[in-house]
Amino acid sequence: MKKDAISAGLFIAIGFLCVAIVIAVLIPVVRDVIDDADDNRPTVPAVSMTQPLNSADPTSDAPFSLGA
Repeated sequence: MKKDAISAGLFIAIGFLCVAIVIAVLIPVVRDVIDDADDNRPTVPAVSMTQPLNSADPTSDAPFSLGA
């Protein structure tokens, strides 16, 4: 009876050890795959702000006139 309990305990301990090793190996692999998948996203250009030309503004660089 005692031998059966010891063998069952060792079986469970070795099983937990194997599961821990597999988890320790798979977590970095899964993280690398997820990081590589995130790197393939396209870059979004920054927002460019445009303002209309105000001819009444004396600090305006470009003169603007209608007609001749």
